[in-house]
Amino acid sequence: MDWITCTKSFVTVVDQGSLAQAATKLNTSSSALSKRLAWLEKQLGVQLLKRTTRSLTMTDAGRLFYQRSARLLDDWHQMLAETTSTYGEVSGVLRIGAPLATGSRLLVYYLAEFIESYPNIQVELHTITPGQLPDLNLDVFISKALTDFNSSSYIAARLFDYQPGFYAAPSYLDDKPRIESTEQLIQYNCLLFGTHGHEQEHLFDNGIRLRLKGNFTTQNPEALVAAAVAGMGIILVGENTVRRELSKGLLVPVLPEIRLPVNSVYAYYPKLDYNHVKTKLFIDFIKSKATLNRT
Repeated sequence: MDWITCTKSFVTVVDQGSLAQAATKLNTSSSALSKRLAWLEKQLGVQLLKRTTRSLTMTDAGRLFYQRSARLLDDWHQMLAETTSTYGEVSGVLRIGAPLATGSRLLVYYLAEFIESYPNIQVELHTITPGQLPDLNLDVFISKALTDFNSSSYIAARLFDYQPGFYAAPSYLDDKPRIESTEQLIQYNCLLFGTHGHEQEHLFDNGIRLRLKGNFTTQNPEALVAAAVAGMGIILVGENTVRRELSKGLLVPVLPEIRLPVNSVYAYYPKLDYNHVKTKLFIDFIKSKATLNRT
C-alpha cells in the first residue's frame, strides 16, 4: 500500500460513484479497492466513506480530503505532463479564470488559435467576479491589478493595457448634431456597465469629470455591445472590447480624445516548484496578440 495509489483509488471511487465502476476504470477489483480505502482510513484515523450495499456517501472528513487530494493529484499529473513536455508535445488541462467582459469579448476569440497551435492542451474558461482574489484551483487568473492583494504565493504578469473611450452606432448618430464637446456628450443616452444605477460619474484622463446618464444598464458585456450596435446609445468601453464591431463599421469612436486613465490587465498564477509550461505559453500568446492589435 502507498499513499498515492490509495488516494487515487479514493478519488476515483468518489468520481465514479461506486466501487465496481471505479474498479473497472482502474483495471482492478472491488475487493482491492476496498482494502485500499480501509488502509487510507486507518492511516488517517478517520472515516472517509459511509458504505452500504446500495450507496457510498462521503463523511465531512471525506469531503475535505477529496477536495484537497483531487487537486493535489491533478497538480501531480500536471507536473509530470509539464516536466515531460520540456522534451516533447505540451499537453494537459489549462484552467483560466477571467471576468465575463474579458472572457467573452477578448479571450474566447483568441482561444481557437491557441488550441490550434497546441492541440494537446485542453482549456477550461471559468467566469470570475471582478475584484475577486486569485483561486488556487485555477492555473491562471486574469484580472485588473489587485491593489489590496499582496501574496508571496503568486506571480503577476502584465498582459496588456486598455483605455476606455466612447463608441456608438452610426445609426444612433446619423440624425443627431455632430458631437464635438463633452457638454454635448452628456446630453445623449449612455448605455452603462455595472451595478451603479442609471447614473455614473467618471474622471477622465484630461481631468474632466462627467456624470453619464442612460436608460439601460447591464453587467453583461455582450448585451452592452449589442445594445450599442442596435443604436440604443453611447457606450464607454476599451477598444479591445469592440474591435470587431469597429472593423465592420458597426460602431465608431465618439470624442476619441476623451478617455479614461490607462488600466492594465494582469495574469496571476501560483508559484509552484515546477515550470508552468502551459500557463506561460498562454500568457505569451495573449501578450503577442495584444501587441499585434496595438500596431
